Amino acid sequence: MTQCEGSSGAPEVVRGECRRKKAIGDPETSREAKDTKTQPVAHMNSTIRTSPRRRGFTLVEMIGVLAVIAVLAGLLIPRVFSAIGQSRINTAALGYNSLKSASLLYFGKYGRFGGAGGLATNAVAKWDSTVLLTEGFLEKPFETQLASTNQVNLVAALGGIAVEADVDGTYDLAGVTGNNTAIGTSVVEAVLLNVSADDAKELNDRIDGAALGAGSGSSDLKGRVKYAINTGNVGTVHLYIAHK
Repeated sequence: MTQCEGSSGAPEVVRGECRRKKAIGDPETSREAKDTKTQPVAHMNSTIRTSPRRRGFTLVEMIGVLAVIAVLAGLLIPRVFSAIGQSRINTAALGYNSLKSASLLYFGKYGRFGGAGGLATNAVAKWDSTVLLTEGFLEKPFETQLASTNQVNLVAALGGIAVEADVDGTYDLAGVTGNNTAIGTSVVEAVLLNVSADDAKELNDRIDGAALGAGSGSSDLKGRVKYAINTGNVGTVHLYIAHK
């Protein structure tokens, strides 16, 4: 303890000296105060805590995650493929309706089905692109994702013969007699090559409806859609558009 500490009972001279030292800043007193302030705190930073180590996935957890993914994939993938298939059928049906409307516009202008400018003929290959498209009745040629080749033809109409899958221009539109009822001068039809059995039946059901779209999956000769599937599980589909 310094002389100034506890100097309340000291003589007046001593107390005066202490007051003077405090006023001018006694080196000894300042050093003691400084030493007191700079003394390290013993308990601070005495222990450095480390964060716990992150634990990775175990093999069992990984197997569980993979099993859940496999189950979800098994549920979703068939539905995805089904949706894709329905989209292809819908696109083909929309194209069919557009082609039918364009054919009726042509007939409304010329009063018959024929060539460019109303030319009198009943034999025009690729009628959609060479006639309907060039005259502005159709925005684009008829196409589907169901077939390797899609072609719209104007063909000569035949008499009341028996409908056959590979004979152009013959359709039992009512699906009753089995004989051709598209009788007249000319027939507009679309021919789709190499269509699968499933797609042919789906398209048949979509266009002809429940009454006429009850094909066996291997063949159907009733209504506006007729087809026959060969041993390679593909076949040719004929779509009736219009006749006169």
